[in-house]
Amino acid sequence: MAVINKDYSKLKSKAKQEQGSISVLTLGLFLMTITFATLMTDIASIAIAKRSLIQASEAAVVRAVQSLDKSAYYQSNTSIVIPIDCSMARMKVIQELGLWMQNGAQMLRPELEEIALVDFYCLDNVVRINTTAKAKIPFRLPNSSLVNVEIHARVGAQSRRQN
Repeated sequence: MAVINKDYSKLKSKAKQEQGSISVLTLGLFLMTITFATLMTDIASIAIAKRSLIQASEAAVVRAVQSLDKSAYYQSNTSIVIPIDCSMARMKVIQELGLWMQNGAQMLRPELEEIALVDFYCLDNVVRINTTAKAKIPFRLPNSSLVNVEIHARVGAQSRRQN
């Protein structure tokens, strides 16, 4: 009986020495979970902002492709290519991107700001644009200077007749 009491007292003293170690592990796991959730939220926010930039760029390109060059269209033979007026197309791209920025609350994600046209390419029946924007990060890490992330989109379209 004395041996059992002695072993029990050793276990009891050892348990007193390790008291609180579970709370330290729990706190560490909680902090890791919060950090991971914050990181995943930031990544998802950037991905959604990129998709919104692509949608705005696609809308601008579709509007630009609808700029018919009437003189070239009526002078050409019956081909499958519908010529685009490139100067009008560029103007329509800028207008459409401006509309997206003006009506931001209705059409644009709140993370996006400052959509800009970086490159415009137009030839015959093809229009391609490169756009860029800044996406705000919802959660900033302490002592981090990273507030915005620059994202880019490249889209294009071409006009042709249906057969």
